[in-house]
Amino acid sequence: MQRRSPRTRPGAAAPREVELKLALVARDLPRLRKRLARFGDGVSVEVDNVYLDTDERLLRANRMALRLRRIGRRWVQTLKTESAAGALSTRGEWELPAPRGRLDTARFAQTPLAALLRAHPGARLVPAFRTRFRRTLWTAAAGAIEIALDEGEIIAGERRAPILELELELKSGEVDALYRLALDLAGKGPAALALRPAVDSKAVRGYRLATQESPTPQKANAAAVTASLAADASVQAALRQLVGRGATLLLANAAGSQEVADPEFVHQARVAVRRMRSAARALGRDAGWPASLDDELRWIARLLGAVRDWDVLQAHTAPALLAALPATAPLVERAAERRLRDDAALRAALGGARYARLALRLLRWANSAADQGITLGSAAPARLARMHRRLFDAAAFFVALPVRRQHRVRILAKRLRYALDLFASTLPEKRTRRYVERLAHLQDELGALNDAVVASGLLRRLSRAAGVDPLPAGEWLQRQRERHALRAEQALADLLRRPVPWG
Repeated sequence: MQRRSPRTRPGAAAPREVELKLALVARDLPRLRKRLARFGDGVSVEVDNVYLDTDERLLRANRMALRLRRIGRRWVQTLKTESAAGALSTRGEWELPAPRGRLDTARFAQTPLAALLRAHPGARLVPAFRTRFRRTLWTAAAGAIEIALDEGEIIAGERRAPILELELELKSGEVDALYRLALDLAGKGPAALALRPAVDSKAVRGYRLATQESPTPQKANAAAVTASLAADASVQAALRQLVGRGATLLLANAAGSQEVADPEFVHQARVAVRRMRSAARALGRDAGWPASLDDELRWIARLLGAVRDWDVLQAHTAPALLAALPATAPLVERAAERRLRDDAALRAALGGARYARLALRLLRWANSAADQGITLGSAAPARLARMHRRLFDAAAFFVALPVRRQHRVRILAKRLRYALDLFASTLPEKRTRRYVERLAHLQDELGALNDAVVASGLLRRLSRAAGVDPLPAGEWLQRQRERHALRAEQALADLLRRPVPWG
């Protein structure tokens, strides 16, 4: 049994594949099989794929994947195109016969592959990597969804990577049915399974294995999260678009943090969560944002934040502290140990069912229907003005404020910055850019101040176990805090004098 796609006809629109990819862990496999048994016995087939590309990886650069697939004695050739990475993929897919297992690119005459090869007449397609797996198929929702459980490996020369994933393909109906089924299979409570939306396809993983590349952190900046939000979009549509992007970046960076010891993965995952929460705070009342999702985002943000605090201490605060006070070296060593403990807690959470369910719920909400109503353009002035007023009301006599209230000012400044990114399409570009530059300067000073405060608290917690007097380090950090507080107050005064871009 195999999945079929419409054959390509001259002038026909590209056939589309809508699929939700779910990674799973081996310990959950027996329980997942029991849950899938309600759809029948399933039909298993052995699948052998060879992916092809040029030596220069021309197809990969153009977000295409071309493969020869053998199922039993039957061979097919398949081209897939993808506009963006994500757990829910909507791709162009052309699947055609490949007699005797021979690639015949002439059969793809009406596809993007033909145009690409015409533009590069000297290009030669060669094997890039292969995948071998056992696929077990079921149908659900009266045939509207095909379920595929894949168990096998990716092969690139001598290198291997495991395949263990569930794919839900929509044959008819609404996308929400995929999420509904995924959440149902995952379950709730102690019996829940970690069915985590997977951002990377087999092809992406195969290329990475073949080239021995490691995942790289995906920036959760304004360009990645809020770009192309239209001024006339409803706040419902805008928030769904932003949450979809934010959730995808969270998934990508969280997965990368499990493979590569680069603190930037945790940082960018945390920023993605902050942007989603900030946008939900700004728009959620009018967008039907579920409070329960914010509760779960707060939970994962807390775990990410705990690790990020240690990373900032080690990378930014500790070098200067050690240069000024060499006797604090035992504290820094203890900090590395505590970071490992909090990182282990984060890793356990990211591999668990609660996080997987959160990711599914975020993506489901992001892909739900959005009503027309208040637009970003009409919402921007009043909401930005309110955030601006709250920031400067809270920041009065900033240097004299207690630490807790100074931290509140930092949070309000960050919310204003994220809101300006969110509403950027509704504002004059040059004035907004100048204002954001000054706001970013304020954030830098508030961030440095906060780093000193957080480091002071962390080092106090470590001082007893390390047998080090915390007073010298505390006094040094207090001086850093006072210096940055003065600079922040100056930056606040400068920002207050600037014309606001929404006025």
